Amino acid sequence: MGILHSFPDWIIQVWLEQLGLADTEKLCEWMNQSPTIDLRINPLRTSIEEVETALQSAGVLVRRIPYLPQALRLIGSAGSIQKLPGFREGWWTVQDSSAQLVGHLLDPQPGEVVIDACAAPGGKTTHIAELMGDKGKIWACDRTSSRLRKLQENSQRLNLQSIQIYTGDSRHFNQFQNTADRVLLDAPCSGLGTMHRHADARWRQTPESVRELSVLQQELLTHTSTFVKAGGVLVYATCTLHPAENEQVISAFLAKSPDWQIESPSGVELPDSACNTPQGWFKVWPHRQDMDGFFMVRLRKTNNSE
Repeated sequence: MGILHSFPDWIIQVWLEQLGLADTEKLCEWMNQSPTIDLRINPLRTSIEEVETALQSAGVLVRRIPYLPQALRLIGSAGSIQKLPGFREGWWTVQDSSAQLVGHLLDPQPGEVVIDACAAPGGKTTHIAELMGDKGKIWACDRTSSRLRKLQENSQRLNLQSIQIYTGDSRHFNQFQNTADRVLLDAPCSGLGTMHRHADARWRQTPESVRELSVLQQELLTHTSTFVKAGGVLVYATCTLHPAENEQVISAFLAKSPDWQIESPSGVELPDSACNTPQGWFKVWPHRQDMDGFFMVRLRKTNNSE
């Protein structure tokens, strides 16, 4: 039980309700390990084989991750990331496996219009561009211009042309109504799935901050859903494991949006059936899938009831 005391009681309670004691202890142990580093190779510049070979020649051990065609996990210490082979050439970027799953769930196609509503620092935005073969238009929106600069740097290093930057709060944009084939809403959240990376987050968040975030998430979802054309797709994702920011946000949205439904994803394989729930959303539990905790769901707009 001692391991449970390294997290605030209210977080332990949220996990116990979903997992039970044995699994909650395993999750806490996982969260107290040092984080691994995953790379996402850029198929527009290189191949996974080429990156593996280059890293191995530099004495860096890597392994592939099942179900993720672009992912390599660094094993052991790799030193400075910027000095690894292929960084300057834009062969890869650092992105955790769970975050890579989100891009595959969105499944963007070449030539589409895609809006990434909370885009900075741009890991998922650049992945969308790679999956689209850099053909089409991606609007990368965020209200923090300093973090958007990071997105711009990454996009230049990866040599991607299809991303347009848009600064501002996505809740106040009206120019995008019915314009997008797909929208990604990677919503601001309490980050309970990534506390091994940000150890202080466990003490910074409170039940009150979670309540405030869930209001923001619902406002973002309600508004960004209007960006989607009839027949289009919206993926909602968070890196938290709190139902108030995940299942409850989606259930509340669907209850008042008869023209939206959860779509079970075709063409996306996930680590195992524990991810996929009967309701059709995905939960990545770190101690089961050995990657950051994430929630994600694909929604489809069935008809245009304007």
